[in-house]
Amino acid sequence: MEQLPESLIYFTKRLTNYSVNTVKLQSLNTQKLASNGATQLRVALPVNSIVNMKSFSMVGTVRTYGVAEQGGNNNAIYALIPRGGIQGLMDRISWSCGGIQLDNGTSAINLVQNTKNWIEKTNDKTLSDGGVLEQSYFEPVDPTDAWAGTNQGQEKTLVANNFLGFTECEPTYLDSSRVPEMFATFQLANKGVLSVQAENSPLGQDFWVANPNFTGTECEFEIDDIHFTIEVCSVGSGLYDAVVGEILASRGVLEVPYKTYQSFSTDVSSAGSSIRSSVSTMSLDKIYAFNRNNGLQYATLGDNTTVYPSAGATQFAKYNPWNIQQAPIECEGNVGVGFESAYFNKISQGISEWNFRVNNAPLPLFNVSTVEAYNFVVCGNDRSYSKIEGSMVGSQDTWLDNAFVAMVRLNQGNDPRLISGMDLSALNAQIAFNSTSNNGDGSGVPRQLWLITESTSVLRIGDQRAISVVN
Repeated sequence: MEQLPESLIYFTKRLTNYSVNTVKLQSLNTQKLASNGATQLRVALPVNSIVNMKSFSMVGTVRTYGVAEQGGNNNAIYALIPRGGIQGLMDRISWSCGGIQLDNGTSAINLVQNTKNWIEKTNDKTLSDGGVLEQSYFEPVDPTDAWAGTNQGQEKTLVANNFLGFTECEPTYLDSSRVPEMFATFQLANKGVLSVQAENSPLGQDFWVANPNFTGTECEFEIDDIHFTIEVCSVGSGLYDAVVGEILASRGVLEVPYKTYQSFSTDVSSAGSSIRSSVSTMSLDKIYAFNRNNGLQYATLGDNTTVYPSAGATQFAKYNPWNIQQAPIECEGNVGVGFESAYFNKISQGISEWNFRVNNAPLPLFNVSTVEAYNFVVCGNDRSYSKIEGSMVGSQDTWLDNAFVAMVRLNQGNDPRLISGMDLSALNAQIAFNSTSNNGDGSGVPRQLWLITESTSVLRIGDQRAISVVN
């Protein structure tokens, strides 16, 4: 049937009696989180309102504290605000509604967010919105700055507004009058998330004059003056209530799909390794796996200069991504993000090929090389034919040394309303990631192996604010 395209048709769309405003929310227990103080806060969403979940934002002043110089040796250690800003400092973000948990509050949500940012966010987004609001790239310490001079750290007001989890729900606008009160809980990561820069050293230099008061764990951070904002709207014509009421009457429930994540990790001794986990979900959409360097490296460059961390009386791992504060790692040849923290850095060192297995069925049907893994990312995010979309990864070196992740997609497209992933609700499925070693340089480096699952859950809303969750 012949049909004119929209570009040739005169038409408008109109929604009458619509109003929108932004409200400020205070946390229920504290306005300050700190690595050496309160580490958890809770906030409630507005009730009896239509709220824009994708406008939900957390605002706060991030401050880091380093270690002052000792003995007049110009050996101060400056603590850097991590990439990702507020979100980079979060270990868990969980949601509940009427006492029912909407997710499992997976740990290391900052690591999950960082992984997805590398392969899904464009450089334009990262360097513009992210640069202003999220500290999307490291800024070297300015020794003339008052805060740096007094506290050997950085201070900046930042905003987080693209959280993973329930805020990814569809529809974006949620009628909170139809559900019990909703709460979000935020839990800080440990202070190993901080990167450091030595006095009189460029960003990323990993050796300096030793400071006896710094052994890799002494830097601290806080987020102060915390508040939240969210858009609320109303449709005075009655059209919205009528349409939602009709859907509820015909279907019995309103369905709100959203993303949930689970993370698993283990320490392994080499590139040829594996990790297993079990997951039960109605829609397994994507699986990710990656390595964080956990290798030991010690060296001494003289009487008072040591490769960081100290190779003297107190020895510890140069790359201990979970606990030790380290210098940022250079992203060689990358356009945009020039350094990554050891906490978030992901390596392919020594890996020859990889694949996943779900209940012993291979995914994909062949073993994949480390470079070809990036093609799985491109196709899995539906951008192989796009002329404008891309990622933060700007060189093959950066992909292999800083951002490498093995990923497979199991759902049809990336439409959040289309529940089409692998149905594992009837059984507790066994998921495994396996990598083989190339027996080359770095293949024997110990590492921390992570497995991440991305699934779709559904919040079902019935009459009288009755709810249930289908995972």
